[in-house]
Amino acid sequence: MDFRRSLQIFSLLIAAFSLLAISAPPAKAEKKIGLSLPLTGTAEVLARQYLIGAKLAISEIERTSGEKINLVIVDDGCDTELANLAASDLIKSGVDLVTGLLCNEAATVVASAYATTSIPILVAGARSERLIKDRVRESWNIWRLSPGDSDASLFAGKIFGDAWAGKAYAIVDDGTVYGRNLADAFRAVMEEKGLPSQFQDNFRPTQSTQARLIRRLRRAGITHVFVGASAEDVAMIANNANELNIDLEIAGGEILSIMPYLDQDILPPPGLQAIVEKSSVDLQLSEEMKILLEDNKIQPEISVLAGFQSIQVAFGAFADSPEKTTSNLAEKTFETLLGPVSFSSDGRNTAQQYDLYVWTGSDFKQVTQ
Repeated sequence: MDFRRSLQIFSLLIAAFSLLAISAPPAKAEKKIGLSLPLTGTAEVLARQYLIGAKLAISEIERTSGEKINLVIVDDGCDTELANLAASDLIKSGVDLVTGLLCNEAATVVASAYATTSIPILVAGARSERLIKDRVRESWNIWRLSPGDSDASLFAGKIFGDAWAGKAYAIVDDGTVYGRNLADAFRAVMEEKGLPSQFQDNFRPTQSTQARLIRRLRRAGITHVFVGASAEDVAMIANNANELNIDLEIAGGEILSIMPYLDQDILPPPGLQAIVEKSSVDLQLSEEMKILLEDNKIQPEISVLAGFQSIQVAFGAFADSPEKTTSNLAEKTFETLLGPVSFSSDGRNTAQQYDLYVWTGSDFKQVTQ
């Protein structure tokens, strides 16, 4: 082979390699998710459960898609000071999206720290309505998966505003922060509908009986009552009404979801109603998801599922820039293990996360609407 022929072949090879380099798809950049969780403090158990779910989701996504996702995990401790340090670490790490944020304090701090960036923040646990209010005022790029503080009361007003119209109903609470806030929120919703309660009262919690409260309700002619109190006290009220043969329709909030786990001897008779977050009492997981959890010896705790869901949404939204990822969060519907998720223009999860349930004597069953 002469020199000229060799040079021609060499030139052809160079051209071929150049063409391959141009036409080959670029390597996919590894996505980096920041998880801000209270890995110390009073919410540590929930954070550890959330982390189990998040890691399981990443393992499944990597297995099925071939994508690589890197987790950057920081401890916010549900504490403002720790959350500031956590936010600083996340910014330095260059994550493409931040999620977790089970507490209001941490969510507020991280949202503020990222206000001057285009990185989206997917809030998976914090419920403060202020997060949504400050979203526009402070230019926060946040999207809240978790329901808001007032969502349960708003749904209760929707349900009982129709069912209790024209009924003599009361609102009572146990004087605790939880009980008073629930009662006040429900009262505000009902009054806005033009349906003020005919009777309001409160009682001392954890007493051996609430018979006096029941008798006061009977004297006032009350037939329906919304109770802001612990599951134990609501069970006591229902039992006392039954013992006194007083026909009283009783309803409460999502704390009643723990009712099946109370001592058997204090469980109330059938008929108690509750506005409860669906995922806490009515898990409708696919067979594939059940097998995945069983194979990994993981219990389907709510926080585990929240961790899995937030990673599903984050991965579904990922694009080649934070701006495009944000657009996806604003426009797309994401299929998750807890049902489809989409966001309103103000960053709220549009899925109906609450429903009306009735107590059967041993567990809660969803009421057909």
